Amino acid sequence: MSATYPIAEAQGMLGQLVRRAAQRERITLTNGDAQAAVLLSPAELADLEDALAVARLERDRTLGHTEPSVPHDRARRALLEATRRDV
Repeated sequence: MSATYPIAEAQGMLGQLVRRAAQRERITLTNGDAQAAVLLSPAELADLEDALAVARLERDRTLGHTEPSVPHDRARRALLEATRRDV
């Protein structure tokens, strides 16, 4: 499920919108007619990051790019640490 709100309207509903996002509802915030941001749960973000990592791995394998494999738990920790640094 998803919903869209203008930023000005969302300001007064932020707590409610965050709780909805925590339940895996995607909340899109707009600035005028343009999408400005999306609220989503940390679990959904982790799922998306994992799916992206798998897609990149499959792409690289298809293209013949071979590198030594990294255990999943180590790769996930590295991704999470990199994400935290970017915040």
